[in-house]
Amino acid sequence: MKLFWKFFFSTSIIALFLFSLGSTIMINTLFQSALKQETGYSIRENDILRAALKLAVRGQPDSRMKSALESITVSTSSGIVPFRISYSNYETLYSTGAPAMDHQLLRKLERNTQAHEVVPAGERQYFIRVASSLESGGETYYLETYRDITSIFTSRENQYQIFYGLIAGMIGLSFLLISFVAYWLTRPIHTLAKATLKIAEGDFQLPSFPSSNDEIGQLSKAFGRMSKSLERMMGELEEAAHRQENFIASFAHELKTPMTSIIGYADMLRSRNMDQELVIRYANHIFQEGRRLEALSLTLMELIVLKKQEFTMKRVPASHLFESVQTVISPILGREGIELTLAAEEAPLLIEPDLMKTVCLNLLDNARKSVERDGRISFTGKVDQGGYRITIADNGTGMEPEELSRITEAFYMADQSRSRAKGGAGLGLTLSSQIIDIHQAEMVFNSVPGQGTSVSILLKGGAR
Repeated sequence: MKLFWKFFFSTSIIALFLFSLGSTIMINTLFQSALKQETGYSIRENDILRAALKLAVRGQPDSRMKSALESITVSTSSGIVPFRISYSNYETLYSTGAPAMDHQLLRKLERNTQAHEVVPAGERQYFIRVASSLESGGETYYLETYRDITSIFTSRENQYQIFYGLIAGMIGLSFLLISFVAYWLTRPIHTLAKATLKIAEGDFQLPSFPSSNDEIGQLSKAFGRMSKSLERMMGELEEAAHRQENFIASFAHELKTPMTSIIGYADMLRSRNMDQELVIRYANHIFQEGRRLEALSLTLMELIVLKKQEFTMKRVPASHLFESVQTVISPILGREGIELTLAAEEAPLLIEPDLMKTVCLNLLDNARKSVERDGRISFTGKVDQGGYRITIADNGTGMEPEELSRITEAFYMADQSRSRAKGGAGLGLTLSSQIIDIHQAEMVFNSVPGQGTSVSILLKGGAR
């Protein structure tokens, strides 16, 4: 059953039940109150008539009792009160329009006591019957008075008729009102259900939800935020899948080139007779391509390890980092005639020394690959606002803006032939980017084609 019908039926049943219960209680309370009032009147009428009878029949012989009773009447606003006088054997002595009744009430009546009951007379007439006993001349007589209370029962019946009419009217009116309210309350849920189906089908363009501050409105807002998060996550997953595809394609391409060279040179060595100089040259090519494959596999291993390992930061003097990097890179740059300028402001750095050394060496090696004649590379460090800034700048070939935005992608090389010629595989900056993330640092590249490239690393709070 749909929520609309659940809400409609539950609301209708509860409303009708409460209305019926309240109306029934009210009608019966009014009826009992009127009946109690009429009973009081009946008892007082019986008391008055009994007192009058005692005076009228006092000292009268039985033969004159009837004539004495005929002189007695009790009148009320509703007319003369009917009564009956009976002997102790319940035989009627005198009656003034009293309805015929059985003697059950008289049999229960004890001496000098009074009792009453509500009795029907016919199909639609009711009386309050009050009975009492009186003594006269050594004889016991019973007095019964009757008060017509048919109007009370008629009034209750009329009230029930009105109640049944109201119930029928309420059912029709509640159908209209509760249907409108149920539709108004469940409409946002219908919208959410349709939106959920659209999301399940991959469509994140959701309809506008009604704005309100109730629970449904809050649910709609939360659903909207959730759909935007899902859309963003789906975009990220698609981007990650795209990067993974590119990674695999680039990895296969990087493997193919050296493997083709190795196989080709090895085939020439085994199938041809060559002089010693050519053998050494081809063997050297095989050795170089093998080293390149080895470097590629080591870098990939480092990338995998970085994602699975937790690192502990250490407090290291800046001079220690710069000197250790200079020791490694200076001989390489010196052989290629590249001038290295080093200037490091002393400060304690909170880093993982080996990882940060790897970053600096990767960046310096990239700078080495980009410079040509009169190459110059500066390697500086200084305390900056918010941390410690390490900057590596060169006067190399530089890069276009679109190249600059992709340089941290795996296997991306701005100048592929040049990078491969100098032993690059396009993984150095990917590795450096991940190390920078581990340090929660910031790495920014600036490059101008033909003028060079600079990269600065801001170790946030690094100088602590």
